[in-house]
Amino acid sequence: MARSSLGLYRSLNTLLVSTPNHATDLCPTSTILSTGPLLSTIAGHTPAWVPKVQWHAASAFEPSSYLSVIANQDAVVHTLGILLEDKGYKDSVRSGSILGLAKSIVGSSGLVPGGGGGSGNPLKTEKERREGYEGMNRDSALKVLETMLSTLSTPSSSSSSTSSPNPSHRSFVYISAADAFRPIVPSAYIESKREAELLINRRCEQEGSEKVKATFIRPGLMYHPHIRPLTTLPAFLIDLSSKLSTSIGVQNPFASKSPLHGAMEALRTYPLHVDHVASAVLKCIQEGREGVVDVKEMRDWAGLGKWKKEGAATIQP
Repeated sequence: MARSSLGLYRSLNTLLVSTPNHATDLCPTSTILSTGPLLSTIAGHTPAWVPKVQWHAASAFEPSSYLSVIANQDAVVHTLGILLEDKGYKDSVRSGSILGLAKSIVGSSGLVPGGGGGSGNPLKTEKERREGYEGMNRDSALKVLETMLSTLSTPSSSSSSTSSPNPSHRSFVYISAADAFRPIVPSAYIESKREAELLINRRCEQEGSEKVKATFIRPGLMYHPHIRPLTTLPAFLIDLSSKLSTSIGVQNPFASKSPLHGAMEALRTYPLHVDHVASAVLKCIQEGREGVVDVKEMRDWAGLGKWKKEGAATIQP
């Protein structure tokens, strides 16, 4: 599989399990699919690489459904997550329905009376919690990580390969997010992502001899003109506003938790093509990278312009 294909899985609600071949640009890959059809464009076309991937049906909350697939892999990339708790928004994005997406945003954001706002509901059922921010963005990742850690007692066959430059580690890559979606998206979204990062990092630090390196990918808006054409126009406009912000050097003067801070970050955080995010993930796996990888670094790797280094990002609550 070409390395640029990996990022497309995020739009499928998938967990990606891969054993990278460090000697080539190819990556023998298994993908654990929770729900939905195999990847296709809005016109119904299926990319050429899709048949080359081994697809498996499973639930992140049922380790027995994917334990045999995840065992002894060099790397696990967790891409499962939701931007809105409204279940209809992904269908709207897939179909290109602007009105449907707007309805989901208004219904979830709390911008109008009666909107969801992402606030917790203590009366939610277990199923509802699992399908919400905490379940999908945080708990599913922790469950998959625990399942991966439970397999560490058996050495990875690929780890002994001479083609691997870092045979002593395995990677758990979590697709997180930049804080660039408020107030349109409820703050509970980014809060669940940051909670997941902290808990994943803490759990990996507890490991002894067979260490799992935790990597956190923080893109802003991810777009693709063919797979998700609805994202192309917002990406173009945000790219323009980000370039303007970079050129004039305006800092965000608002308090970090305020909606105005989120709104300004949304206008100054560059969008990324999913293929660039995919390449960043594979680079991290191959080089044994751990910690936070933000938009600045991914753009730099993609050759989209170097940013002034302001210090490495850190995991914060």
